[in-house]
Amino acid sequence: MTEALPSPTRQYWKVVLSWLILILFVVGVQYWIGWQTILQPWTTFSWAQGLLALALLVLSYALRAWRMYDYFPQYLTGQWFATWRLMLIHNVLNNLLPARTGEASFPLLMKRYFGVSYAHAVSALLWFRLLDLHAILVFALYPLLVVTPLKRLAMPIMLLWMLLPMGVYMLHNRLEVWLAGKDGKLSMIAQQAMYGLPDNWGEFWRSWLMTWANWLVKLLTLAWLLGQFVPGASWNLLMTSVIGGELTSVLPVHAPGGFGTYEAGILLPLSRIIDAKVAATGAVNLHLFVLGSSMLGGLLGWL
Repeated sequence: MTEALPSPTRQYWKVVLSWLILILFVVGVQYWIGWQTILQPWTTFSWAQGLLALALLVLSYALRAWRMYDYFPQYLTGQWFATWRLMLIHNVLNNLLPARTGEASFPLLMKRYFGVSYAHAVSALLWFRLLDLHAILVFALYPLLVVTPLKRLAMPIMLLWMLLPMGVYMLHNRLEVWLAGKDGKLSMIAQQAMYGLPDNWGEFWRSWLMTWANWLVKLLTLAWLLGQFVPGASWNLLMTSVIGGELTSVLPVHAPGGFGTYEAGILLPLSRIIDAKVAATGAVNLHLFVLGSSMLGGLLGWL
Protein backbone atom coordinates (compact mmCIF):
# COMPACT_ATOMS: atom_id res chain seq x y z
CA MET A 1 0.00 0.00 0.00
CA THR A 2 1.32 3.43 -0.89
CA GLU A 3 1.92 5.59 2.15
CA ALA A 4 0.10 8.92 2.17
CA LEU A 5 2.28 11.98 1.90
CA PRO A 6 2.66 13.87 5.16
CA SER A 7 0.59 17.01 5.43
CA PRO A 8 3.51 19.50 5.07
CA THR A 9 4.61 17.74 1.87
CA ARG A 10 1.09 17.80 0.44
CA GLN A 11 0.78 21.49 1.28
CA TYR A 12 4.14 22.19 -0.39
CA TRP A 13 3.06 20.53 -3.62
CA LYS A 14 -0.29 22.32 -3.51
CA VAL A 15 1.53 25.65 -3.39
CA VAL A 16 3.88 24.62 -6.21
CA LEU A 17 0.92 23.52 -8.33
CA SER A 18 -0.90 26.78 -7.54
CA TRP A 19 1.98 28.92 -8.81
CA LEU A 20 2.32 26.70 -11.88
CA ILE A 21 -1.38 27.29 -12.67
CA LEU A 22 -0.81 31.05 -12.42
CA ILE A 23 2.18 30.98 -14.77
CA LEU A 24 0.35 28.83 -17.31
CA PHE A 25 -2.67 31.13 -17.08
CA VAL A 26 -0.69 34.32 -17.76
CA VAL A 27 1.24 32.75 -20.64
CA GLY A 28 -1.83 31.03 -22.05
CA VAL A 29 -3.93 34.21 -22.12
CA GLN A 30 -1.11 36.11 -23.85
CA TYR A 31 -0.68 33.37 -26.46
CA TRP A 32 -4.40 32.82 -27.13
CA ILE A 33 -5.82 36.36 -27.01
CA GLY A 34 -3.21 38.82 -25.76
CA TRP A 35 -3.40 40.84 -22.57
CA GLN A 36 -3.75 44.11 -24.49
CA THR A 37 -6.91 42.78 -26.14
CA ILE A 38 -8.21 41.39 -22.86
CA LEU A 39 -7.86 44.75 -21.11
CA GLN A 40 -9.23 46.82 -24.02
CA PRO A 41 -12.85 46.95 -22.67
CA TRP A 42 -11.66 49.00 -19.68
CA THR A 43 -10.93 51.95 -21.99
CA THR A 44 -14.67 52.35 -22.60
CA PHE A 45 -15.91 51.19 -19.20
CA SER A 46 -18.15 53.71 -17.42
CA TRP A 47 -16.85 55.08 -14.12
CA ALA A 48 -20.44 55.30 -12.91
CA GLN A 49 -20.96 51.59 -13.59
CA GLY A 50 -17.70 50.73 -11.88
CA LEU A 51 -18.50 52.76 -8.78
CA LEU A 52 -21.98 51.24 -8.57
CA ALA A 53 -20.59 47.70 -8.82
CA LEU A 54 -17.92 48.53 -6.24
CA ALA A 55 -20.51 49.95 -3.85
CA LEU A 56 -22.65 46.80 -4.16
CA LEU A 57 -19.67 44.54 -3.52
CA VAL A 58 -18.77 46.63 -0.48
CA LEU A 59 -22.36 46.14 0.68
CA SER A 60 -21.91 42.36 0.36
CA TYR A 61 -18.73 42.62 2.44
CA ALA A 62 -20.67 44.57 5.07
CA LEU A 63 -23.32 41.85 5.21
CA ARG A 64 -20.63 39.22 5.76
CA ALA A 65 -19.11 41.33 8.52
CA TRP A 66 -22.55 41.75 10.10
CA ARG A 67 -23.01 37.97 10.10
CA MET A 68 -19.73 37.59 11.95
CA TYR A 69 -20.54 40.47 14.31
CA ASP A 70 -23.86 38.86 15.22
CA TYR A 71 -22.29 35.42 15.71
CA PHE A 72 -19.71 36.56 18.31
CA PRO A 73 -21.66 39.08 20.46
CA GLN A 74 -19.63 38.29 23.58
CA TYR A 75 -16.44 39.32 21.77
CA LEU A 76 -17.49 41.82 19.10
CA THR A 77 -20.31 43.91 20.58
CA GLY A 78 -19.41 47.58 20.22
CA GLN A 79 -16.59 46.83 17.77
CA TRP A 80 -18.39 46.95 14.41
CA PHE A 81 -15.64 48.74 12.49
CA ALA A 82 -12.97 46.43 13.92
CA THR A 83 -15.12 43.47 12.80
CA TRP A 84 -15.47 44.89 9.29
CA ARG A 85 -11.73 45.57 9.22
CA LEU A 86 -10.95 41.95 10.13
CA MET A 87 -13.38 40.64 7.51
CA LEU A 88 -11.85 42.84 4.79
CA ILE A 89 -8.33 41.67 5.62
CA HIS A 90 -9.40 38.02 5.73
CA ASN A 91 -11.24 38.43 2.43
CA VAL A 92 -8.22 39.76 0.55
CA LEU A 93 -5.90 37.13 2.05
CA ASN A 94 -8.36 34.41 1.12
CA ASN A 95 -8.58 35.72 -2.44
CA LEU A 96 -4.87 36.27 -3.03
CA LEU A 97 -3.04 33.49 -1.19
CA PRO A 98 -2.60 30.19 -3.07
CA ALA A 99 -4.03 26.74 -2.30
CA ARG A 100 -6.75 28.01 0.11
CA THR A 101 -4.10 29.02 2.66
CA GLY A 102 -5.90 32.34 3.16
CA GLU A 103 -8.64 30.60 5.17
CA ALA A 104 -6.12 30.00 7.96
CA SER A 105 -5.92 33.75 8.54
CA PHE A 106 -9.43 33.87 10.05
CA PRO A 107 -8.72 32.04 13.33
CA LEU A 108 -5.36 33.80 13.60
CA LEU A 109 -6.94 37.24 13.20
CA MET A 110 -9.82 36.42 15.56
CA LYS A 111 -7.36 35.26 18.21
CA ARG A 112 -5.09 38.28 17.77
CA TYR A 113 -7.70 41.05 17.74
CA PHE A 114 -10.57 39.66 19.81
CA GLY A 115 -9.15 36.80 21.88
CA VAL A 116 -11.43 34.16 20.30
CA SER A 117 -9.99 30.66 20.71
CA TYR A 118 -8.75 28.91 17.58
CA ALA A 119 -11.24 26.05 18.01
CA HIS A 120 -14.20 28.46 18.30
CA ALA A 121 -13.10 30.53 15.30
CA VAL A 122 -12.45 27.49 13.09
CA SER A 123 -15.83 25.99 13.97
CA ALA A 124 -17.59 29.27 13.17
CA LEU A 125 -15.72 29.53 9.86
CA LEU A 126 -16.82 25.99 8.93
CA TRP A 127 -20.43 26.89 9.72
CA PHE A 128 -20.21 30.05 7.61
CA ARG A 129 -18.66 28.14 4.70
CA LEU A 130 -21.35 25.46 4.84
CA LEU A 131 -24.02 28.16 4.75
CA ASP A 132 -22.25 29.85 1.83
CA LEU A 133 -22.00 26.60 -0.12
CA HIS A 134 -25.62 25.72 0.59
CA ALA A 135 -26.84 29.14 -0.60
CA ILE A 136 -24.81 29.26 -3.79
CA LEU A 137 -25.79 25.70 -4.72
CA VAL A 138 -29.44 26.75 -4.60
CA PHE A 139 -28.73 29.15 -7.47
CA ALA A 140 -26.74 26.46 -9.31
CA LEU A 141 -29.00 23.42 -8.86
CA TYR A 142 -32.34 24.79 -10.03
CA PRO A 143 -31.20 25.81 -13.56
CA LEU A 144 -29.55 22.39 -13.93
CA LEU A 145 -32.61 20.47 -12.77
CA VAL A 146 -35.06 22.19 -15.12
CA VAL A 147 -33.09 21.11 -18.22
CA THR A 148 -32.94 17.43 -17.16
CA PRO A 149 -35.59 14.67 -16.99
CA LEU A 150 -35.94 15.64 -13.32
CA LYS A 151 -37.50 19.01 -14.18
CA ARG A 152 -40.89 17.97 -12.73
CA LEU A 153 -39.15 17.20 -9.45
CA ALA A 154 -37.12 20.42 -9.47
CA MET A 155 -39.31 22.30 -6.99
CA PRO A 156 -39.67 19.44 -4.45
CA ILE A 157 -35.91 18.78 -4.62
CA MET A 158 -35.15 22.47 -4.10
CA LEU A 159 -37.59 22.65 -1.19
CA LEU A 160 -35.85 19.72 0.51
CA TRP A 161 -32.48 21.33 -0.15
CA MET A 162 -33.66 24.63 1.32
CA LEU A 163 -34.84 22.81 4.46
CA LEU A 164 -31.51 21.02 4.92
CA PRO A 165 -29.88 23.62 7.26
CA MET A 166 -32.96 23.61 9.49
CA GLY A 167 -32.91 19.81 9.59
CA VAL A 168 -29.23 19.78 10.55
CA TYR A 169 -29.83 22.33 13.28
CA MET A 170 -32.85 20.48 14.67
CA LEU A 171 -30.92 17.19 14.78
CA HIS A 172 -27.49 18.55 15.72
CA ASN A 173 -27.55 16.99 19.20
CA ARG A 174 -28.20 13.54 17.74
CA LEU A 175 -25.61 14.13 15.03
CA GLU A 176 -23.02 15.10 17.64
CA VAL A 177 -23.68 11.87 19.55
CA TRP A 178 -23.53 9.82 16.35
CA LEU A 179 -20.25 11.44 15.24
CA ALA A 180 -18.59 11.22 18.65
CA GLY A 181 -15.60 8.93 18.58
CA LYS A 182 -15.63 8.42 14.82
CA ASP A 183 -12.30 8.69 13.03
CA GLY A 184 -11.53 10.12 9.61
CA LYS A 185 -11.05 13.59 8.18
CA LEU A 186 -14.67 14.10 7.11
CA SER A 187 -15.91 13.01 10.51
CA MET A 188 -13.59 15.46 12.27
CA ILE A 189 -14.71 18.30 9.98
CA ALA A 190 -18.36 17.42 10.65
CA GLN A 191 -17.79 17.35 14.41
CA GLN A 192 -16.10 20.75 14.30
CA ALA A 193 -18.92 22.16 12.16
CA MET A 194 -21.46 20.89 14.71
CA TYR A 195 -19.54 22.71 17.43
CA GLY A 196 -19.79 25.90 15.39
CA LEU A 197 -23.60 25.89 15.15
CA PRO A 198 -25.38 28.94 16.64
CA ASP A 199 -26.56 28.70 20.25
CA ASN A 200 -30.26 29.36 19.53
CA TRP A 201 -32.81 29.61 16.74
CA GLY A 202 -32.62 33.40 16.64
CA GLU A 203 -28.89 33.30 15.88
CA PHE A 204 -29.48 30.51 13.36
CA TRP A 205 -32.09 32.46 11.41
CA ARG A 206 -30.03 35.65 11.41
CA SER A 207 -26.89 33.90 10.14
CA TRP A 208 -28.90 32.12 7.45
CA LEU A 209 -30.74 35.25 6.29
CA MET A 210 -27.55 37.33 6.21
CA THR A 211 -25.88 34.60 4.16
CA TRP A 212 -28.69 34.77 1.62
CA ALA A 213 -28.65 38.56 1.55
CA ASN A 214 -24.89 38.57 0.96
CA TRP A 215 -25.05 36.09 -1.92
CA LEU A 216 -28.05 37.74 -3.57
CA VAL A 217 -26.25 41.08 -3.65
CA LYS A 218 -22.94 39.59 -4.76
CA LEU A 219 -24.23 37.25 -7.48
CA LEU A 220 -26.64 39.78 -8.98
CA THR A 221 -23.88 42.41 -9.01
CA LEU A 222 -21.34 40.08 -10.65
CA ALA A 223 -23.86 38.85 -13.23
CA TRP A 224 -24.72 42.43 -14.17
CA LEU A 225 -21.04 43.35 -14.33
CA LEU A 226 -20.19 40.32 -16.51
CA GLY A 227 -22.96 41.43 -18.86
CA GLN A 228 -21.10 44.72 -19.41
CA PHE A 229 -18.17 42.74 -20.84
CA VAL A 230 -20.24 40.09 -22.66
CA PRO A 231 -23.08 41.87 -24.46
CA GLY A 232 -25.88 39.70 -25.74
CA ALA A 233 -25.69 37.04 -23.03
CA SER A 234 -28.97 36.19 -21.35
CA TRP A 235 -29.46 36.89 -17.67
CA ASN A 236 -29.76 33.17 -16.85
CA LEU A 237 -26.50 32.46 -18.66
CA LEU A 238 -24.72 35.28 -16.84
CA MET A 239 -25.96 34.05 -13.45
CA THR A 240 -24.98 30.45 -14.20
CA SER A 241 -21.52 31.55 -15.32
CA VAL A 242 -20.92 33.69 -12.24
CA ILE A 243 -22.03 30.84 -10.00
CA GLY A 244 -19.58 28.54 -11.80
CA GLY A 245 -16.77 30.98 -11.04
CA GLU A 246 -17.73 31.34 -7.38
CA LEU A 247 -18.00 27.58 -6.90
CA THR A 248 -14.33 27.19 -7.81
CA SER A 249 -13.55 28.66 -4.38
CA VAL A 250 -14.24 25.23 -2.86
CA LEU A 251 -11.47 23.59 -4.90
CA PRO A 252 -8.58 22.35 -2.75
CA VAL A 253 -6.00 23.93 -5.09
CA HIS A 254 -6.08 27.24 -6.88
CA ALA A 255 -3.52 29.75 -8.08
CA PRO A 256 -2.73 32.97 -6.19
CA GLY A 257 -5.75 35.17 -6.72
CA GLY A 258 -7.71 32.19 -8.06
CA PHE A 259 -6.47 32.92 -11.59
CA GLY A 260 -7.26 30.18 -14.05
CA THR A 261 -9.77 28.24 -11.97
CA TYR A 262 -12.17 31.18 -11.52
CA GLU A 263 -12.12 31.92 -15.24
CA ALA A 264 -12.62 28.24 -16.05
CA GLY A 265 -15.72 28.16 -13.84
CA ILE A 266 -17.20 31.11 -15.74
CA LEU A 267 -16.18 29.83 -19.17
CA LEU A 268 -17.67 26.36 -18.74
CA PRO A 269 -21.30 27.51 -19.26
CA LEU A 270 -20.63 30.84 -21.00
CA SER A 271 -18.50 29.55 -23.90
CA ARG A 272 -21.21 27.08 -24.94
CA ILE A 273 -23.23 29.98 -26.35
CA ILE A 274 -20.88 32.98 -26.51
CA ASP A 275 -17.71 33.10 -28.63
CA ALA A 276 -14.91 31.61 -26.53
CA LYS A 277 -12.59 34.63 -26.82
CA VAL A 278 -15.36 37.08 -25.92
CA ALA A 279 -16.34 34.87 -22.99
CA ALA A 280 -12.72 34.63 -21.83
CA THR A 281 -12.33 38.40 -22.03
CA GLY A 282 -15.42 38.86 -19.86
CA ALA A 283 -14.30 36.21 -17.37
CA VAL A 284 -10.82 37.68 -16.91
CA ASN A 285 -12.06 41.25 -16.57
CA LEU A 286 -14.76 40.28 -14.08
CA HIS A 287 -12.15 38.45 -12.02
CA LEU A 288 -9.82 41.45 -12.13
CA PHE A 289 -12.63 43.67 -10.85
CA VAL A 290 -13.44 41.26 -8.00
CA LEU A 291 -9.78 41.04 -6.99
CA GLY A 292 -9.35 44.80 -7.31
CA SER A 293 -12.32 45.47 -5.05
CA SER A 294 -11.12 42.96 -2.43
CA MET A 295 -7.59 44.46 -2.53
CA LEU A 296 -9.04 47.95 -2.08
CA GLY A 297 -11.10 46.71 0.86
CA GLY A 298 -8.07 44.94 2.34
CA LEU A 299 -5.99 48.11 1.98
CA LEU A 300 -8.64 50.18 3.73
CA GLY A 301 -8.89 47.59 6.49
CA TRP A 302 -5.11 47.51 6.94
CA LEU A 303 -4.91 51.30 7.07
